[in-house]
Amino acid sequence: MTTNQKELAAILGVTARHLRDLKKDYGLFADGMEGKRYILERCVPEYIDFKLEKTEGYSARIDKEREQAEHERVKKHISELKLRRLKYELHEASDVELFLSDMLAAFRSRLLALPQKVAPLIVGEDDTNEIIKILEKETVEVLQELKDYDPMAIDRSGSGLFEEEEGEEDEE
Repeated sequence: MTTNQKELAAILGVTARHLRDLKKDYGLFADGMEGKRYILERCVPEYIDFKLEKTEGYSARIDKEREQAEHERVKKHISELKLRRLKYELHEASDVELFLSDMLAAFRSRLLALPQKVAPLIVGEDDTNEIIKILEKETVEVLQELKDYDPMAIDRSGSGLFEEEEGEEDEE
């Protein structure tokens, strides 16, 4: 079945001018013509394939842009985390665990040593208030071990923050 340019344009839902532009710019319908008439069985599938290809390219471009935007969001988040770590507002869980383990082990040792340290001081005391003062003083001294928080002491990696991640970014 063949048709003229105006009828084919109406079938495809485009203008006759657009049909001519498609033919001229993209070489469409070259195989689908007999003289000046268009063969519907060839032209319609060719136009559909052209539209699908064009739409897939557009869709792929949008997907690529979406992925790039997501990648940029992730990079921004990583940069924010690095900044917080540089300001000692954020620490690696393993660093905190090691710091707390060391701190609590030292506290435990000092606490267990307290009776041996205090016994000689209170052995001759008869005044209860004086014994309480000595015990309070020594207890506060032991508790001081838990009071001091030093963010610099938690960070084991020091100035070489995120070295492995930065090396990976340079490769991109």
